[in-house]
Amino acid sequence: MPTRPELEAMLTRLWSEKLNITPVGVEDNFFALGGDSLLAADLLMDLYDRLGVEVDAAVLFLKPTIAELVDEVLAG
Repeated sequence: MPTRPELEAMLTRLWSEKLNITPVGVEDNFFALGGDSLLAADLLMDLYDRLGVEVDAAVLFLKPTIAELVDEVLAG
């Protein structure tokens, strides 16, 4: 499992790629930046493919920032 800074950096890159925006901060809301349910599903599949970590889609809706998502992944 990557460290918190590594995971934050990876998610920042993923969000930037998916949303086609830069910069992305760890406190930015995925949906406020233009994310939708299809992009969320795609993002979570990439997270699973890269780390083998399965995150339920509801988690991203309830914890829509990188900081919150990292907390969830590291706690799981």
